[in-house]
Amino acid sequence: MMKNNFTALLLAFIAGVACASIFFGVILFSQLAAIADDAQSEQAYQKFVTEAQSISLESVSDHAVSKHSQTAEVDVLESSTPSSDVENTRALETQLAQLQVELEAQRKLVKTYEKRLTAPSDLEQALLTKFDEQNRNEEWAYRTETAMKDFLQMADLSISPELVSAQCKSSVCKFELVAPQDIDDFGHTQWRELNDQLVKQEFWQQFTVTTSKSSDRDFSLLLATESD
Repeated sequence: MMKNNFTALLLAFIAGVACASIFFGVILFSQLAAIADDAQSEQAYQKFVTEAQSISLESVSDHAVSKHSQTAEVDVLESSTPSSDVENTRALETQLAQLQVELEAQRKLVKTYEKRLTAPSDLEQALLTKFDEQNRNEEWAYRTETAMKDFLQMADLSISPELVSAQCKSSVCKFELVAPQDIDDFGHTQWRELNDQLVKQEFWQQFTVTTSKSSDRDFSLLLATESD
């Protein structure tokens, strides 16, 4: 009887120890698991914090570099723009001065050519001098002037010019003609046509010396029956 009781007590003790071991084992496992989870969470948290700080620092650094770069660019632009404007202005002023010098030189050249073109030739000047010195031979002068007027009225010309001046002395005549005011396409072709028909006229054959000047709008003739 006592042996059976002892055996029962022993089994109960063993069972209690086993239950306690299992209970404490479960608790210990739970704590270890919790500790492991906490450790992993802590590591994850630390990793997150580290990465966040790294990203923040990189962002701040990039922003600072970008800000510094933009500031530097603005400073460069602000410092270079006025200098560039001044240089461009000086270059334009230099070019303008050169163009003005060239223009003035061209003007002087044109005036020189104009004087040469408008200045009478030696022959023309000699005839003008003779014309000024002569007295008017009324009969001859009137006959010659009338012949010129009649020719212009009767000539078969595509466009007839207007005789604005006809002056004869004793051996020298001056005739001045202009293009009609209502015709714009009158030019050298019409003056050449006039001259070609003039030289065929009988009254024209008496002149041995002739000079002429023409433009699109006017035509002047200086004629003499004698060369001396």
